[in-house]
Amino acid sequence: MRTILRNAKIWLGGDQFASAVLFDSSQILAVGTDAQVEAQRQNGDQIIDVQGRLVLPGLCDTHLHCYNKGCTLQNIDLQDVSSIEEIVSRSREYIQAHPDSSVIHGRGWNHDYFAEGRILNRADLDRISTRVLVVLTRACGHIACVNTCALQRLGFTGAIVQPEDGQIDVDEQGCPTGIFRENAMLLLKPLDPPLTVTQIKERLALALAAAARAGLTTVHSNDVTSENLDLMLEAYRQLRAEDRMPVRVVLQCTLTDPESLMRYLEIKEQTPSDEVLVFGPLKLLTDGSLGARTAWMRQPYADDPSTRGIATMTRAQLDELVSLAHAHGLQCVCHAIGDAAIEMVLDTFENVNRTSPDNPLRHGIVHCQITDSALIDRFASTHTAALVQPIFLHYDQHIVEQRVGTELAQTSYAFRSLAERGVAVSFGTDCPVEDLNPFANLYCAVTRKDLHHPEASGYRPEEAFSLEAALRCMTETAAWQSFEEGRKGVIQIGALPDFTICDQDVFALAPQKLKDVRSWMTICQGKVRWQAE
Repeated sequence: MRTILRNAKIWLGGDQFASAVLFDSSQILAVGTDAQVEAQRQNGDQIIDVQGRLVLPGLCDTHLHCYNKGCTLQNIDLQDVSSIEEIVSRSREYIQAHPDSSVIHGRGWNHDYFAEGRILNRADLDRISTRVLVVLTRACGHIACVNTCALQRLGFTGAIVQPEDGQIDVDEQGCPTGIFRENAMLLLKPLDPPLTVTQIKERLALALAAAARAGLTTVHSNDVTSENLDLMLEAYRQLRAEDRMPVRVVLQCTLTDPESLMRYLEIKEQTPSDEVLVFGPLKLLTDGSLGARTAWMRQPYADDPSTRGIATMTRAQLDELVSLAHAHGLQCVCHAIGDAAIEMVLDTFENVNRTSPDNPLRHGIVHCQITDSALIDRFASTHTAALVQPIFLHYDQHIVEQRVGTELAQTSYAFRSLAERGVAVSFGTDCPVEDLNPFANLYCAVTRKDLHHPEASGYRPEEAFSLEAALRCMTETAAWQSFEEGRKGVIQIGALPDFTICDQDVFALAPQKLKDVRSWMTICQGKVRWQAE
């Protein structure tokens, strides 16, 4: 079916606007005034009068986790808790509502917000249950806490042997406190029964629906791992075949051994090209998070000199996987937050690109938070893309100076500086670490303020993006990151028919009001996927 949007304010870039657009399920057919597009109208065309609302190219999030978002929607939501007592109460309520559960999960807690002023431990979770296994993951996804019966189920009852690239916290007597950090969290997997494709599909469908409601039309989602490769890909294939993907997905795949990487490359090669489900880059994890003090730093943390964080890969492991992917023409994006991790990834990218320094595969770094001026310059000289999360500023601006010291804090979260040096900067949310709301992300990019205090001056306001530049990071540059420029992120003839229609005109609002904008209608693949009541 062909559709006409009319009586609209359609952003074409810069200060250019149209009032109508004609499209079918595969592409945009015409853009112009109402009269120009009406002249191409045919019998049977659907007409949508958007009543003067702003129409943007479909917004894209270049790094999140759909499967984890779906899990969060099914499990205990701890994103807004302000105390351990509240965690205990909310978790008990969940058990009462799910009496047949043998293991419960929650996510979203942040001990920096706790009234008690300390991190969780197993004694806190024992107050939730001594019978049901309890696993509660920090907002960043880099720390989890379990109760005593979970530790017993795992066999952690005596002396602890620390895993590589991770940490199990112990007390003065050497007993586990219940806290698992980074790759030590992999040891918690035996607590859950094996997943089925049906369960994965249900969780992915929940997350994709949430993305459409938020106004997103494309997400770059990090769900596929070496451990779930076949199950996750099959779940996505089935959702695609059933037309249950209301937004487009670019897969980011965490494949930590050469065998699974080669298998993915074979599957990718054998899979027909599809603009809804895209087999995208290798995505590797090189360190942890700033909030958890597991981001890998060149110097000890200013507020905890006993640690520099955790490197979750060695340079040799990183080189092996990136070189293998690069040799087969596969793009790589790497999670790196601390300056040591960022430096290691830049070294690896520079090595694989030594004969093609313009970085033709568009390798990039996800997060890019703690940088000095030299690292910012290296992004530009190596043409390394930056897939950043402005919404992290909501929380991180209150801890960054404590964690890394005043001097390094003054050159960190330098997203505008990266863009001004010619680096391709695109925006994501890392949901469920933060909410996938693109307008909250836009607000943080433009104001550098936290979401609750628009009256404050904000963190390093000189790094704020203009509204137009920020929108391009969520449209045109995001499309470039997945080699889809010209097809996505723009409203022009031949582009994909994806649109985010806003309930307020972002160009007419004060920057502080951007966080209040929502999607009035989301159109993806030429179909209305969400409309506000």
